[in-house]
Amino acid sequence: MKAFTISLFWIALLLAVALPALALMPYSGQQDTVVARTDIYRRGGAVYRAETPANLPRFKNLLKATLARYAHTRRELQGNRVVRKAVPLTEKLAPIGEDGTWFANVRLGSPSQDLQFDIDMTSADFWVESTTSVRGVRFNSELSQTYFTESKLVFRDCVASLDTLGIGLDDFKIDFAHCTPPKASVKTLNPSGGMFGLAHTSLTQVGLRHFFDVKDSEQLAESMFAIEYKMDDDAIGAVLSLGGVAHKVDDPLWAPVKTHGFWQILFKSMLVDGNTVLDNIQGVIDVNCPFILAPSEDVRMFYNAISGAQPLSGGFWSYPCFENPKVHIEHAGWLFPFKDVSLGKVKEDSGYCVGPVVEADLDGLWVIGEPYLKGVLSVFDFKERRIGFRTIDEFNHV
Repeated sequence: MKAFTISLFWIALLLAVALPALALMPYSGQQDTVVARTDIYRRGGAVYRAETPANLPRFKNLLKATLARYAHTRRELQGNRVVRKAVPLTEKLAPIGEDGTWFANVRLGSPSQDLQFDIDMTSADFWVESTTSVRGVRFNSELSQTYFTESKLVFRDCVASLDTLGIGLDDFKIDFAHCTPPKASVKTLNPSGGMFGLAHTSLTQVGLRHFFDVKDSEQLAESMFAIEYKMDDDAIGAVLSLGGVAHKVDDPLWAPVKTHGFWQILFKSMLVDGNTVLDNIQGVIDVNCPFILAPSEDVRMFYNAISGAQPLSGGFWSYPCFENPKVHIEHAGWLFPFKDVSLGKVKEDSGYCVGPVVEADLDGLWVIGEPYLKGVLSVFDFKERRIGFRTIDEFNHV
């Protein structure tokens, strides 16, 4: 009994000494992995509504901004595969807070500071710009107890940084470029905020560790993200999940990514009213694009299948609203419907609607945006280099 009492004493003493020390030690083993979820919103609200007049001036501005993002990349051949690389920029990584971009409300630092980050599927970088402007939401690194930097310059006015990022209910350690323009610079007039790049690592400008590099961080359940548009036109337009899919769904229908960089896959065909009008579509998936962009010749073939269709200005087309064409993309043996086939009426009393497919010169590529993605669960897998789709409603097998 005496020996047992002595043993308990020494165990209690050991615990009293060791536990406080353990509490101060950083945990370097396998951590619990998570799937983080947050609502995302489109700046400026819905770009179009089928039953209201189309805002063509806004459409043209958004088209111009979209084409500018794709102009910052080039194709390269590495071995036996094509890689999309970033064209080095010199002045600014990307504009923050532009009309029509999707953004999320997040937290950065400890104590946490509210921040908005824009989503970009043509870049691989996470970066934050803190200016003296009253526009946007500013991050002050001096107020964060967990902010760390060695002041290594990774871009003009931007240093490599590390801090805690809060998304939904979860927190992550994240590498990012923190950009603070000098007070004499005109860039201080830019809005403050952040940019979260969701493209592959070949499209980086700053060369920091990618958020989805699970090999290093082990924070996410899987090296993937998912975007689910809502079927209605409420203020909350979509949900972004990081690390997987935030709710249980049937397995997505997968397709391999064809070019490293963009989320580019091959769609077998496009159908209008049950008739195949185009084959072998190289489509880049882009949540920010409110249209379907395609080469001019393909656009003409598409609208030739709709009676009475005619061109408008700026690459846009119209068709008689009463035609109400049924448009599908064939993927993995299934027909996925366009949620929206009209971007609104040409004018208030017009019987013509603006079509969702728009002419754009992108080296033969299509950009598949909201008219197709709306109401669709899209899953982007970095590790396996693939994209999966699942419609929210029932869909038809070929």
